[in-house]
Order: sequence, then C-alpha cells, then structure tokens
Amino acid sequence: MQKPLTYALLLAATLGLAACGDKPEDKMESAAEQKAEEVREEAADVAKEASTAVEKKAEEVSEEAADVAEEASTAVEKKAEEVREDADKVLEEQKQQ
Repeated sequence: MQKPLTYALLLAATLGLAACGDKPEDKMESAAEQKAEEVREEAADVAKEASTAVEKKAEEVSEEAADVAEEASTAVEKKAEEVREDADKVLEEQKQQ
C-alpha cells in the first residue's frame, strides 16, 4: 500500500513543481528581451566605432585639403612671379625700341 501512496505523492509533487516553473511563453519573452538588449548594445558599439571612423577620416581629409591648398598657393605665387618677370622683360624690350 505504500507504493501507490508514494507514487501519488511523487506525482503530486512533480505536478506542483511543474505548475510553479516558468511557462514556455515567459521563457521565450525573457530570451527575446535578452537578445534585444544584446542587439541594442551591439548596435551602440557599431555606431560608436562608425562615429570614430568618420571623425578620423574627416581629420585626414581636412589635413589633405590644407596640404593641397598650400601647394596651390605656392604654385600660384610661382606663376605670378613668372608673369611679373615676363612683363618686366616685355617692358624692357619696349623701352629699347
């Protein structure tokens, strides 16, 4: 007689524990929320890395633009000096005639 009573108590305890456990829906919602949080964190990290890369590239482009502007300024000054020298030569030639 003890075995059927033991089985009944064991079954009742198992059913009681099963009833107290998380429902599959709750587990799925919890897992989905956790995954969503991980995705948000990863997206924030990617956005931060992208921002840093954009800032770095902007600095590089700015430096290159400054170098190009300086080279252009030097070339313009050189060409202006050549034009002045040519103009002086033409004026000299006109004076000699």
